[in-house]
Amino acid sequence: MYINFPGFLSLYLSTGLGSLFQTQNVLTPSISNNEGVSPIDQTWGPPSDFVKPEAIVLWHGLGDNYNSLGMRHVKETINQLMPEVYVHNVAVDLDPSIDERRSMMGDANVELDLVCEELSKVPELQHGFAAMGFSQGGLFLRALVERCSNVSVLTLVTFGSPHMGVLELPMCADKNDWLCKKRNEILKKQVWYDTIQKSIIPAQYFRATSDYDRYLKHLNFLADINNERSDSFSVAAKERFSKLRKLVLIKFTEDTTLVPKESAFFQEVDPLGGYIVDMRQTRLYKEDLIGLRQLHKEDKIDFLTVEDNHMRFLDAFLVDIISKYFMNGL
Repeated sequence: MYINFPGFLSLYLSTGLGSLFQTQNVLTPSISNNEGVSPIDQTWGPPSDFVKPEAIVLWHGLGDNYNSLGMRHVKETINQLMPEVYVHNVAVDLDPSIDERRSMMGDANVELDLVCEELSKVPELQHGFAAMGFSQGGLFLRALVERCSNVSVLTLVTFGSPHMGVLELPMCADKNDWLCKKRNEILKKQVWYDTIQKSIIPAQYFRATSDYDRYLKHLNFLADINNERSDSFSVAAKERFSKLRKLVLIKFTEDTTLVPKESAFFQEVDPLGGYIVDMRQTRLYKEDLIGLRQLHKEDKIDFLTVEDNHMRFLDAFLVDIISKYFMNGL
């Protein structure tokens, strides 16, 4: 069966930041010390050696673009709070419609290289910067930290990002929509094809723990970013990631777009039991493949939760993040 991938993805992956500040039922971020929910128990905030960033880089999510209403709102909020700080919105293409399309279609590795080159030429970013990534953008920023030796990221904040990949496509809005479910099934069956891996961005971080060997063999992006392949293991990537001063991971408790939502906390689904595996019990952590365990041991990771669906939070939450991580709580 033929699937029109561009049209299909545009249809169900259009959840961006457009409604970012419209929702009204979001609670204050909270830290849980329940091992099954959050791996650590600590007061969230900047590192003890906090240095106010000179610049902040933003990377939008899947189906969004650098100039969308939501992304402009984030930038304006930062500018109001920190007028002296340079804010840069990552754009793979300056045409917003093309930038949006390229968030869904293309080769993630190629786009990462383009952004690495772009940021390395921005004078305001030469002395290091903080970064905030939304959904897919958070994963890409982490990849940038690991791969791009020409930039220096001090603090990384990710909102609902698929750090441990996705094992399902976004849920259908209507549970009785059999056509939507059928299309999802077809996409999943074709996800390992090389043509899909080189052209459909979200397929490049599809990570089925029940089919781990195939994931290692065929995945075009995430398996390398997570340093899970022994033949392409990068010591340099691990060293760069472990040098972050602070890593802030934000999970949306009612997330139906990121499946599993716990991927935002570097957690995964057990292939046999179907339960959520604590970050500390994953191979990524136990073998310290990317330096995650080192960051955790040094108390450099904060785990925050928002009680709402994917990418839905109030301005007050955004202001809190900016204040506590980029302004030292001022």
